[in-house]
Amino acid sequence: MTRPASRFWDTVTVARDPEDGLFRVRLDGRPFRLPGGTELAVATEGLAEAIAREWDRIPKNAAFRSADLGLTQMVGTQIERVASDRDQIIGGLCAFGESDLLCYRATGALGRMQDEVFDPVLDAFAARYGIRPPVTRSMMPVAIDPALAAAFAGALRKADDAELAAASVLAPATGSLILALGLVEGWVAPEAACAMASLEERYQMKEWGEDEALLDEIARQDADIRTAMRFLALSRGGASTVA
Repeated sequence: MTRPASRFWDTVTVARDPEDGLFRVRLDGRPFRLPGGTELAVATEGLAEAIAREWDRIPKNAAFRSADLGLTQMVGTQIERVASDRDQIIGGLCAFGESDLLCYRATGALGRMQDEVFDPVLDAFAARYGIRPPVTRSMMPVAIDPALAAAFAGALRKADDAELAAASVLAPATGSLILALGLVEGWVAPEAACAMASLEERYQMKEWGEDEALLDEIARQDADIRTAMRFLALSRGGASTVA
């Protein structure tokens, strides 16, 4: 476990570089550098200001962890991971499509609930990409259709670095590459994705009673989805519509 750090700065500011037009977050006037040594610089003022607020909200001498700085982490992923090796990021994301949450379903009442909620998303994917992901109720893995794998890879290659950084959080948070693509491309609503990601867990708790560990996990997943969507909106130059 990473040892928490304490606030060591007094002021947080944002400055636009006249040479490259990028916005940089500064702590006590000094450039902020990511773990790999790259200076944190973003294309939109809104994102830079939101990152600055993350750092400024930390109380004086208070301990904090990198997990408390969600937008900063997202930018770090974009700059130091995605930009330097898009193919590796795309390959890792495609793996989620091989065992996508929306395609592996239960039987009985839960399975019927999944059909009702998941099928419209698969229909929307099919309308967009010309292939409908197959559904199985077996616990055994099913080999992915090469045409579907190509559709996944093609969609991800069209994404920009910010969109891939968002997808790299959204896919594990939802357990679904299809939901991640829908969120990035705008044909799945964040609230719907949160509900689908935790459908089975909420069904089980309804049957057997609340589980604090499951509730904490659902809350963490929801927070990751909200942070990724906020990062994406700000990266595109818009105002964040996600709290």
